[in-house]
Amino acid sequence: MAEQLGDRNLARIVGQAVGHNPLSIAVPCHRVVGATGSLTGYAGGLDRKRFLLGLEGALAEDGPTLF
Repeated sequence: MAEQLGDRNLARIVGQAVGHNPLSIAVPCHRVVGATGSLTGYAGGLDRKRFLLGLEGALAEDGPTLF
């Protein structure tokens, strides 16, 4: 976020702002897909990631979807 603000030195201030935010939105790491929509690394392995996405109904025929 600090980089997006144009100054990497703002990282600490960004961290404080995020820490004070009463409403955090988190995307579980198994829901993160590559820029092309491909399945990318997951500490639990791609088979488990595929299983979790399938369990949630997030696997489409043409690839995973986030929502």
